[in-house]
Amino acid sequence: MGTHVHSQPMDLDWPPRALLSPLGEYERWAPVYDLFYYDVGDDVAFYLDRAAAALPAGGAVLELGSGTGRLAEHLLRAGHTVVGCDASASMLARADSRLARFGDRWQAAHVDVRELRLPQRFELAVAPYGMVAHLLTDADRLAAFRAVHDHLAPGGQFVFDDRPAWLADPADSGVWQVVKTVTDPDTGLLVRQTTNFMGVADGPYTVKYDAVDWLDGDRVTRREMMRVVFRDIALADELALLRAAGFDQIEALGGFDGRPFDFDDPSRAARLILCCRRGHG
Repeated sequence: MGTHVHSQPMDLDWPPRALLSPLGEYERWAPVYDLFYYDVGDDVAFYLDRAAAALPAGGAVLELGSGTGRLAEHLLRAGHTVVGCDASASMLARADSRLARFGDRWQAAHVDVRELRLPQRFELAVAPYGMVAHLLTDADRLAAFRAVHDHLAPGGQFVFDDRPAWLADPADSGVWQVVKTVTDPDTGLLVRQTTNFMGVADGPYTVKYDAVDWLDGDRVTRREMMRVVFRDIALADELALLRAAGFDQIEALGGFDGRPFDFDDPSRAARLILCCRRGHG
């Protein structure tokens, strides 16, 4: 018997639609995102430590790209208040449902970080899990960095992590890798995520394609295709944009274990983490 697949058509044009709406694809990811990513935890202890060091008891964290609340839940459990920003209404709706039990210590803001306008300042802002890589032009990053800077109290910190292409394995468009297979509690079916990374010729972009398949035995009963584009900015350019946004103290780390970033041998880094501080002026 042949395989039956119901899928969304996927155009392969370039520039992709993601350049016009960088985070729009997460509207389509929202229904299945938690199945694959909610238990990601290699960064949790790091961000909890940063929050504990930067904030008084119950202090507020500004989280950019909070999605369905993966990191926010840990911060809330630790006693902090979290203002979670995301451009995807569907992702935030899932966070609201999950985090409602924390009352007004969880606040969701449906907003593009480049246009952030909140009525408060924070001692700590975080952008976990490579969120900044979705900002696909220098103008996008500078606008976002300036918005964050404007929302920090004097001496406040902005901490974010990324794994740009120059720290990762080379993108290989000929390889599709099964990332994870889990059970969908709503249908009882196995759901499989298969991923392909493609570098863009003559451009600082990596395109990530994901096929999400619902399996009944060896039959694919449903398929969703998603595509997200990341910009692999050079470290010197990233630092220059942060300084242009007003950050005058920037520390680079090479992993969630807190190791210093080795500028002479970046390959020793597991992750790029930048810890930026707003001046007191």
